[in-house]
Amino acid sequence: MKLIRLISLVLLFASSSVASESFKAAIESIARESPTKTASIGVCLIPLEEGPESAFGFDIDRALIPASTQKVVATATANEVLGSDFRFETMLQASGSLSDDGVLDGDIIIVGGGDPTLAEWGFSEIFTTWTKAVKEAGIRSVTGRVVGDGTLFGTQMVPATWQANDFGNYFGSGISGLSALRNLVTYRFSTPRVGAAAPLQSSTPQLPHITLRNDMRVGAAGSGDQGYVYGFPFADTYVLRGTVPAGSGSFSIKGALPDPPFFVAMSFQDHLKKAGIDIAGEPTTIRRIAYDGNPVDGSARRMLHRHQSADLRNLMILTNQKSNNLRAEAMHRMIGVKLADDGSNAGAAEATARYWTDRGLDTAGMVIADGCGLSRSNALTARQLATILHKAARGENFSAFHDSLPVSGRSGTLASMGRGSRAEGRVRAKSGTISRVRNYAGYVNSRSGKRYAFALFVNHYNGSLSQVKGQIVRMWEKMVDL
Repeated sequence: MKLIRLISLVLLFASSSVASESFKAAIESIARESPTKTASIGVCLIPLEEGPESAFGFDIDRALIPASTQKVVATATANEVLGSDFRFETMLQASGSLSDDGVLDGDIIIVGGGDPTLAEWGFSEIFTTWTKAVKEAGIRSVTGRVVGDGTLFGTQMVPATWQANDFGNYFGSGISGLSALRNLVTYRFSTPRVGAAAPLQSSTPQLPHITLRNDMRVGAAGSGDQGYVYGFPFADTYVLRGTVPAGSGSFSIKGALPDPPFFVAMSFQDHLKKAGIDIAGEPTTIRRIAYDGNPVDGSARRMLHRHQSADLRNLMILTNQKSNNLRAEAMHRMIGVKLADDGSNAGAAEATARYWTDRGLDTAGMVIADGCGLSRSNALTARQLATILHKAARGENFSAFHDSLPVSGRSGTLASMGRGSRAEGRVRAKSGTISRVRNYAGYVNSRSGKRYAFALFVNHYNGSLSQVKGQIVRMWEKMVDL
């Protein structure tokens, strides 16, 4: 019996070795085709029923730019470190003393807990709740001001390695400990005729504390959104430049909210005044106070209200299905808070790398520059990312993470990818796309019944995206055929 078992294991190993060599040759053949013949490609698969040492593929140890597959690292790590039931919490507090006639000799403070979904679609509901809480606490007037505290994640909203021309745009909206309205501003322009200036009609929300310089022009009909917003977080001047298409009457683009904690404080103070609560001072933030002085009263604060987000299980769905940068950054930073009491980008990166190192991952060559993958300084090997996915599959909260990933030809960013191919419905993965980079990482169910964690990176291709996507689907089919 022992001999038979030994022979079976030898045959199984030999069969697996032949399959892996055949797969490697097939990927190499596809990679030699245009437009990927000059690209850097890494593909790694690890059978879920086996250990990480059974990894195989093509150039699996070459460090490449992960783009938005970096969100797999952020969400898988957050799912394990924070737990799928974790909720971000925002606290409304009052400092100072309260007199019998309802005068608060102190400040109203909004303490951000990193929630990227706070007031996602408007302030009405949350401000109504907060105002009720203020009144129920007996506060009728405030000698101080409303203070926004976004310091949980530090005061550097965007990683230093993001491109400066991304900062002011919607996809480069930085994360704060106190965020709101998805940290976005919508700018609407008139489009009178091709080549003419495009007058700015409105910004939503209005930004009375920001100077807007509008250099936007009208482009050709059908040219789409070629408009950009230039400016750094916390700046007081933003420039609108580029083109918006003619023929639409008006056209909107989205940009980053310059100073979310200040905007929340300013908006809530205005709301309180309209509700009949007098506030003597001007709205501010903990960051501004650090520069200007007059700090918040350090005595014990009273809790007025706690607001909780949806649980992480639900937050991961949009993060991975629609590749939401803001949510990924919030989860990334919260990992640093949880593991190292450091919500800065650097603190979160170090904590994440240490977490996986402690779980046996060889992190040589790994660079974690952010949580969402917008930075080109991120670097991962296909083996490293596939190993993280392999280890995540053994976690007690795995189903929450697994179910958040799009399905080939069916959902999210993979809704049209692989439709009608042998890979349709068999690949569940996160996509990653920046200029000349197209990646995927997740899980594949082969037709033989074996399941694999995989990472597939295509960096620096030279040609059309549609061609590259076609090649990638063929690589998926090779995985499915294993």
